[in-house]
Amino acid sequence: MSWQRFARVVPVLVFAVGCGSDGASFPAQGIDAGRDAAGDARSDASADGRDSSTPAPVLVGAVPDHGSFLGGTEVTLRGSNFTEDAQVYFGGLLVQPRFTRFVDRNRIVVTTPSGRPGVVDVEIRQNGRATVLPQGYRYDAFYVDPALGPTTGNARVQLHGLGTPFADGMTVTFDGMPCTGVRVTGPELASCLTPAHPDGRVSVTIVSGSSTLTVPDAYQYADSADSVGGGLSGGRIQGSLTVTVLNAMSGGPVPGAAVFLGTDPSVTPPGAGRTGDTGQVTLSPETITPPVTVTASARCFTTTTIQSFDARNATIYLTPLMTEECASSGMQPMSTQRPVYPGRVQGELIWSGPNEFAPNPWRNVPAPRAGERHVAYVYATRPDIFTPDYTGTNAARFQSRVLEVVPEDYGGRGYAFDLLVRPGAIAVYALAGVERTTGDATQRRFVPYVMGVARGVLASPVNPTTPTEGVVTNVAINMDISLDHETPLDVTAYPLPSGQTQPNIFHASAFIDLGGEGVIPRPDLSVTGTRAGAYVFSGLPGFTGALADATLKIHARYASGTVTGPQTFQDTPAPCSALILGGITSPDETVAVRGWMGIPDLMSPTAGGALPADRTVRFSVDPALAAPDLLILTLQWEGSSWQHLAAGAERAIRYPDLSTLMGLSDLPTGDILGLSLVGVRIPGFDFNRFTYATINQAYWSAYAGRGTYVTR
Repeated sequence: MSWQRFARVVPVLVFAVGCGSDGASFPAQGIDAGRDAAGDARSDASADGRDSSTPAPVLVGAVPDHGSFLGGTEVTLRGSNFTEDAQVYFGGLLVQPRFTRFVDRNRIVVTTPSGRPGVVDVEIRQNGRATVLPQGYRYDAFYVDPALGPTTGNARVQLHGLGTPFADGMTVTFDGMPCTGVRVTGPELASCLTPAHPDGRVSVTIVSGSSTLTVPDAYQYADSADSVGGGLSGGRIQGSLTVTVLNAMSGGPVPGAAVFLGTDPSVTPPGAGRTGDTGQVTLSPETITPPVTVTASARCFTTTTIQSFDARNATIYLTPLMTEECASSGMQPMSTQRPVYPGRVQGELIWSGPNEFAPNPWRNVPAPRAGERHVAYVYATRPDIFTPDYTGTNAARFQSRVLEVVPEDYGGRGYAFDLLVRPGAIAVYALAGVERTTGDATQRRFVPYVMGVARGVLASPVNPTTPTEGVVTNVAINMDISLDHETPLDVTAYPLPSGQTQPNIFHASAFIDLGGEGVIPRPDLSVTGTRAGAYVFSGLPGFTGALADATLKIHARYASGTVTGPQTFQDTPAPCSALILGGITSPDETVAVRGWMGIPDLMSPTAGGALPADRTVRFSVDPALAAPDLLILTLQWEGSSWQHLAAGAERAIRYPDLSTLMGLSDLPTGDILGLSLVGVRIPGFDFNRFTYATINQAYWSAYAGRGTYVTR
């Protein structure tokens, strides 16, 4: 059974556990309340004959007033006369309608699109009128990843830039203190080890040659009662635990949530309580001795338990249940979702040759034989190795097929392409080669020989009602990267102890990691087998030119059966164990695939069995194998789920009986429950200071898990 179908998304993590974004936020900045609002209203008034009695929108400030060039920053726009049909633009780039939230006539909250570093105008259009905040927002030239870390420092972070001059010898400081061990991979990618610093946000400054770049509030030291990103914070428990319960969809507080310590929900205050209007409650029993366990649950929300920790603050995200019952009771509005638009990129694939102002032949691709043709496929990068490609009928819209055919009267230098892309900071790449034209679709094998990459493409959403606005044009992809490198793999076998089902198929996929611009999957290079030993990825590019700062990332896994989806882990037959091997700077070095993490073996309930009377799930992990840092256990049933987060050393997880708490739903009886259990390894992990951001799958180095059906 493929247990990932029962996995529930950990709120804010944005991952679906198979064999199982963060956008930076910034403190409020001052806004220019002294702007001549009356003058704005006069200059923005519509002249198209609309009712002049309708007041024109007036935009006076954006908070925060800067953010990453990747976009994804939540910004509050302040002013007056806003309406629900407002459209927002940053530097002329449309904000996704889905991410434009009307709060009231004086506030609109948006999530920024990507943009080139520098200051841009912010514009609101509605009812045929517009208001502009000149130079109202600044896109930062670089960002820090992860953007949150411990006060003790010594955490390695990456610095991703766009159009930046990173070079050997550059210095990096956090609030004036040096970041040590600076490594420069390329002009837009570097890394270093953070200095120690008290909790709070700090500016980061990079000095490279004659260039100085500073991003205010670029990094958050994590020991803060605010618990930025949710999770645990504040240091060791001293007499009380403050719990904040937030809505995973909106980020707002969840008032009236039941919160209690331990595994007995009948415990009385101050060991239990209900959250107030701010979603917060403080638990302070006479004795509170770590490690402690806390559960939060609310009507029309999922339930979450954080088990065995020592921290003064816990911020828990609960996912709202979008059911008719909750909507009819007014607990969760069943509002119509606003659309999400793709971006669109147009350009040319360019081959070198004698024709300076016309397309050249594909001389670096072998000549096709009978029944074959020259063809190139153009794609955009994926955000990470775990995000699946578009499937079904959508797939064709997010790729462009290019043939070595030049239309009559064509005036370009190369071969035209046109494709839809995910909006954001991306790279657009093409693989050119030979493809069979005979047989059915499964027999039309495509063999790539050459590659091209266009970096730093910033794609904004394209509104279908104005299809020419926001299209990225004139993107040139030089097809000059030969696919002539090999990466050998030295694979250590996953041990097969007796007992429960263990994986028996090895599979590995290769990805070219471009940092902030995403990854290039190469499913055509996947290797599979039933043994350990030597494997090889053949047909990789050299990391030079447009790929000078690229690294190789390998997703290797032992699965229980054939891996049908060669790119993502959601469709890996469980049980399975996987390694994510990144930071490989040369495609020619041998990569050791070893250090497999132990797969949890369920002791009770057994597969298909009943949850024990004490409502405890017990399991073991082979001590001879690597242990997890974090455990994520999910019970899921129709319409809801219950998720446990626990330190990797735990081997038993108990589900308290919520039926005694008014208004809450307990585990259903007589139903089949999907149980999924995954262990995760994260470098530098500290469970007592985790956040939902820092346990994002982007930082995983290994995972292992299994799943089954159980009953109650």
